[in-house]
Amino acid sequence: MLLIRFLLLCLLSVPALAATPPPSADELDSIFAFRGVIYQQDDGAEDKGGNPTLDEDATIYEGVWLYQQRINDTNAATLKFTGDLVSAASYDDAREKAETISAATGYNPGRFNFELGWKYRSEEQFGLGVHASYGQEYAYRSTGYGLDISQSLNESSTHIALALQVFDDTVRMIRFDGSKEPDEPRKTYSGTLSLNQTLTRHAVLNLSWVHAEQSGMLATSFNSVLAGSERVFETVPDIRVRDTVSVRLKQALDNNSVQFGVSYYEDDWDVRAVVTEVRYFRPFSDGTVWLEPSYRFYHQEGAFFFAPSFEDPGRYRSSDPDLGNFDGHSAGITLSAWRAGWLSQSLSRYDLGLNVYHRTDDLNFYWLTLGWYLTL
Repeated sequence: MLLIRFLLLCLLSVPALAATPPPSADELDSIFAFRGVIYQQDDGAEDKGGNPTLDEDATIYEGVWLYQQRINDTNAATLKFTGDLVSAASYDDAREKAETISAATGYNPGRFNFELGWKYRSEEQFGLGVHASYGQEYAYRSTGYGLDISQSLNESSTHIALALQVFDDTVRMIRFDGSKEPDEPRKTYSGTLSLNQTLTRHAVLNLSWVHAEQSGMLATSFNSVLAGSERVFETVPDIRVRDTVSVRLKQALDNNSVQFGVSYYEDDWDVRAVVTEVRYFRPFSDGTVWLEPSYRFYHQEGAFFFAPSFEDPGRYRSSDPDLGNFDGHSAGITLSAWRAGWLSQSLSRYDLGLNVYHRTDDLNFYWLTLGWYLTL
């Protein structure tokens, strides 16, 4: 779902450059981590935000559990589970109609995803990782495979990484009116090339390029558009090629640090986007407590087939606001603390974050995050 993809994008965070709070876990160390998210999408006054002809209120409760076990000096195994409870007005309406009209009960009542992985790191700072995942929700199933390769150079001042990902998914064709059609495939191939370069003792530069190609059923099956006085299915091209380039600079300032970032996105649906972001990291209590405020600006030019409504819908048509024209302003604050004796006698990191995101199409988003990280 677009809601979940947006949530994952906005939850990305980068650690501070200044004195790192203890402990700094080795990449292969045995760890347990949990992150919980409560996410709310508000459709604006009188449900006129985003697509003005639909109610787009939504709520997501998400939990992510990660367990990593060191096997030996060079290998580790990982297990990650993600579970969601999703309630979205248009999605719930299509599901209820489908269960009534076509007895389409779907795959499951919520969303879950399992991922198994393996990591290898040599004494020469060469890294290799593989992972496989399976997930499903009411109208979607996903199988994924990934490969990660990395190498540190110049006494670890330079780090190059390549990540490849393949998803072989199935879209359950439950339409907005409750009708059911045969399932459709969706395939995604993506690659990420990144470079981390230490510039000085106090500055690090990150460059990245993400390229993705998708094919198959790329529309949201239960989305619809208003054509004249009638509501018809959303239709979009069955191929999409995406590219994103990003630059981030992290600079230490005495005991504090700041990060500046800019990203540019484009695809062959004529969607164009620019993102600028700033984060500030402030330590307290000898580096065991951190405060991280952030601000992010997003500008997007929409797809060539997007419109709030259509007189003549044509071959391709969508009123999905995530494919439209809008600006977005988000602000957040995260408090992190290293403490022993709360949930564990071992030293653990606890995170509490709050974010607010307002878009000029009058869609508003709020999410609260809770995190726990423990070295075993």
